[in-house]
Amino acid sequence: MATRHRLAALGLTLAAQLALADDRAPVAAPAPAVGDSWTYQYTDVWKGAKGNLNRMEVTGVDAAGVHVDIKRAASGALLTKQLFSAEMNPVDRGAMHFAPAFTRYAFPLTPGKEWTTDATGDNPKSGKHWRYRIKGKVLNWEKIKVAAGEFDALKVEVEALYHGEEPNSPGGSGQLTETVWFAPEVNNFVKLDYRDTDWNGRIFNRDSWELTTFVRK
Repeated sequence: MATRHRLAALGLTLAAQLALADDRAPVAAPAPAVGDSWTYQYTDVWKGAKGNLNRMEVTGVDAAGVHVDIKRAASGALLTKQLFSAEMNPVDRGAMHFAPAFTRYAFPLTPGKEWTTDATGDNPKSGKHWRYRIKGKVLNWEKIKVAAGEFDALKVEVEALYHGEEPNSPGGSGQLTETVWFAPEVNNFVKLDYRDTDWNGRIFNRDSWELTTFVRK
């Protein structure tokens, strides 16, 4: 009898959680403002080693998108200037330029939503060029705890098949996967897991970023 009661209680709890998820309104695109910032702890998952703390600072918002300075959190030293679309999808990531933006998000976000887009990626300094086929899907709401606190976040998975094209060379190809937890409360992701594999499926990069602090103006 006690076991049946416990199972019934568990069933009610799961039903309540599902109902809560179903009742949530779709998440609209963020609206970053000058002065907003997010500080992330980088970890090389492959090596099991933590790296630098870097801060993203919004320095401008205009027709081109959201302009961001990437700085060392400890010293404030400027590492690079980057550009994101109004939806916080990467456009310029230092040496890499995407056209159109790399579709990490397709707002409004709601569990079950899927999208497929194409983009090109150029690295002018190296003379390399890639074509991307991007597939994204919103999985569900999750409560996730990071150094910055505990947040209700939408878990998003993005897979991108890419093929490198270089002059007089076949270039490289492979697949990257991003698992992103987007929290409306912070206007950005609170955690991002990244994996990159070559055309044989061999993993050669595994990284993660977790939010430690943030500022919203």
